[in-house]
Amino acid sequence: MGDRASVGIRGTDNNVIFLYLHWGGLDRHEIVAKALAHAMSRDGDESYFTRIFVSRVIDTDWDKETGVGMSINKLSAVGDGYSVPVYDIANKTISVHKEKWDNAGGYIDLTPLVIYNRDEYLAEYGVRGVGAYV
Repeated sequence: MGDRASVGIRGTDNNVIFLYLHWGGLDRHEIVAKALAHAMSRDGDESYFTRIFVSRVIDTDWDKETGVGMSINKLSAVGDGYSVPVYDIANKTISVHKEKWDNAGGYIDLTPLVIYNRDEYLAEYGVRGVGAYV
């Protein structure tokens, strides 16, 4: 049971932190957009930006045993077939990928379904008033 999905954030070292959401699959784009909007206040500092992004995605699940998982460069659990949005810090873009699984575990299809620039993505998924941060 659940509404499972994964989201990611790619650092300038090209590594991706994936967050597995047990709940929120349908809302994954809005979750990512809100996390980005909050993190943009530290746009020039990758470590703070990443921490704020991750914190906002995890939200109130920090103290729970289940709810959110985390992995580097691979998906940690099977989602419910949703696409996987990945924010790229260096390029300020969000690429949306298909989730794939094989015997070695989960990964994303390297060919994105769509690529948004950050402002387009924020506008598409309902975050308004981002101009103050950009």
